[in-house]
Amino acid sequence: MTLFGLALRSHRTGGIATAVIGGFAGILNAVAYAQIAGSTHEERVVFAHSMELLGRQLTYLLPAPVQLDTMAGYLTWRDFSTVALVLAVWAMLAATGAGRGDEEKGLAEEWLAVGVSRTRWLATRTAAFVVVSIASVALTLAVTAFGAAIANDALPLDRLATLALPILALTLWGFGLGLFVAQLVTTRRIASVTATIVLVALFTVNSSVRAGGSPTALAWLSPFYLFDRSTPLLQNGKVDVAASLAIVLIAAALVGLSIWAFGRRDIGGPLFRGRVRTGRPVRLPARDPLLRLPVLATIDQQRGWIVGWGAALAVLAYFMASLAHSIVESFKDVPAMQVYFQRAGISGAGDVVGVSWFSTALLILAIFAVAQVNAWAADDAEGRLELTLAAGASRPRIVLERIAALLIAAGIVAAVSSVAVYLGAQAFDIPIPVGRLALATALMLPVVFAFGAVGHALVGWRPRLAVVLVAGVAVVAYFIQQFAPFFDIPSWVARTSPFVLYGTPMTSVDWGGAATLTVIGTVFTLVGIAAIEGRDIGR
Repeated sequence: MTLFGLALRSHRTGGIATAVIGGFAGILNAVAYAQIAGSTHEERVVFAHSMELLGRQLTYLLPAPVQLDTMAGYLTWRDFSTVALVLAVWAMLAATGAGRGDEEKGLAEEWLAVGVSRTRWLATRTAAFVVVSIASVALTLAVTAFGAAIANDALPLDRLATLALPILALTLWGFGLGLFVAQLVTTRRIASVTATIVLVALFTVNSSVRAGGSPTALAWLSPFYLFDRSTPLLQNGKVDVAASLAIVLIAAALVGLSIWAFGRRDIGGPLFRGRVRTGRPVRLPARDPLLRLPVLATIDQQRGWIVGWGAALAVLAYFMASLAHSIVESFKDVPAMQVYFQRAGISGAGDVVGVSWFSTALLILAIFAVAQVNAWAADDAEGRLELTLAAGASRPRIVLERIAALLIAAGIVAAVSSVAVYLGAQAFDIPIPVGRLALATALMLPVVFAFGAVGHALVGWRPRLAVVLVAGVAVVAYFIQQFAPFFDIPSWVARTSPFVLYGTPMTSVDWGGAATLTVIGTVFTLVGIAAIEGRDIGR
């Protein structure tokens, strides 16, 4: 197979998964809008007014809500901005694999050894990604258009087609960012974390503009700010071609710098090498006592990671608590949302915290679990698992310690966020029973256990596919939980989602759901042990 063909295959799974996620989100949002906004112009105007009140408080995450009395306006606000972010994150992760992951697997060195130039290597990987991303964006938009059509509110296809330019531009920027950062560090894991920090920082810069801040020179460097300038689906809206081309030019510059850097660094090394420091050899073991304890050693090594997740989730928890009263007030005049609130078990500000916050927190903890699955797969690819086994650890022990460390880390993050929820509730005069809050926090762990165990079973079976598959499971499960109240989905279908099995423990505890999640976690932990026992490391 040619180099280009292999490059296409390397991006194929991610491209398909992203298109499925984007298309699925488009269909659900389109059909949900038709259900909750009403069919008459008057109903949609009332809905738009209420949603705009809420949307102005969610500008940290979504663009300013405009023309929500139309399907096009709602999808522009609720769907396309989120899908574009998902595509950018996928592109960044794909780029770290192309820019650093292939070196860790020895693929880059093999192709260079047979005469392929470094420029051709990265240029081919980039070209293959461009082809896959075009197909993924096109499929996402086509499925979303189908969803709007079956909701009897078709989108203008010519305007929808022009939206592909800014979405594709942002996707290519994500690839350029990941590829360039990969040249500056030594492992794919470090490249992914560093590029994610940069992406989140630039997204936050745009969030401050969305919230009413004045655009600064830094905002113009954020591709998310440039992306928001294109609104072709809105009435009198259009694609800002200059802004979209600017994103593409930045992406091209990042790819060009990456090719230049790849030609000037050693295989396996970073672009800039610091001075090698010499010192007295140390033959004594580290003094940190936690490093000598099973499970806690893993927690100790991840303390910075855990603190970062806990702090971020705590800030979001306090912010969500501050919105609880306004969310309830915003939807008092929207009959469809009243029905949704009734089905979701929301009757006041306390229930908003109990239902809305914990559903959001569960999604974030599921992402936390997916990140850990990615780290487990990386340990296999980068040789750390092999070293651990060579040191005498058994394969079942590794699986059990990983799952236990995940649960402890997730428990710490969840506890910190719940303290922030309680403090926010007290500050904004929202009654929350402490006992129920503690129980709801503890019951999040079976959900994490289920996702982590499924993820490890997939790592033991196919490490390269594990992250994509478990992320897809998490996304589908979250959508089922979010949209089940809209469509009155049969309970047996809804309960295929771990988020639904979690229930609403702030009001009533679903002990059957918690037991089911625990059984799922236990079964897949055993499957994970069997899978890693029966597979050669590195394959």
